Amino acid sequence: MGRSEEEFVRGLIDGLTWKDSAVESGFPPEKAKAFLESIARFAGSANADIEFGVPSDTSKDTCANHHEELVVHTDGASLGNPGPSGAGAVVTTPDGVKVASVHEHLGHATNNRAEYEAVRLGLETALTYGARRVTLRMDSELVARQLTGRYKVKNRDLMNAFFEVKALIAKFDDVKIESIPREQNGEADKLASMGARDIGKSG
Repeated sequence: MGRSEEEFVRGLIDGLTWKDSAVESGFPPEKAKAFLESIARFAGSANADIEFGVPSDTSKDTCANHHEELVVHTDGASLGNPGPSGAGAVVTTPDGVKVASVHEHLGHATNNRAEYEAVRLGLETALTYGARRVTLRMDSELVARQLTGRYKVKNRDLMNAFFEVKALIAKFDDVKIESIPREQNGEADKLASMGARDIGKSG
């Protein structure tokens, strides 16, 4: 990894957007995006033991359900931490109309890893509906603060998940990240628990 790549990665960890980090590191934007996506692919292959499902209800009539702006609530659950884990996400319009609710069983993982996978699941779902702008809401203060640069990412397993999520964020024009109280995230919490218990598919 060259100097510009290292500075680019450091900028991401410090909370810069991928575009700002590319500018500050002198890394050409098109190369920076490709580099970030390659890191995410490598991170995913390094954690192939986690079982990812495919949201079952997000491939239906996506043209008719196109939304430029969406709100995504996410939550992760781990029964044992680490233990059987799940991710859940609820996608709505800005005025609260539900677009999709999805969950996945993740296999054996920690709670923090499950939280990151829930963000991944939510962003992937938003992309299938054509979203360009997303407000991402979660009750994991750790993940929210790591993604916005307030906390450093030191755990190697979380670092992999961090870059996967950053690569997804780069696909949008704008992503706002908000930490919310758990009581405001009830539906995503239930979906994550369903995923951890491997109950059915997304719906």
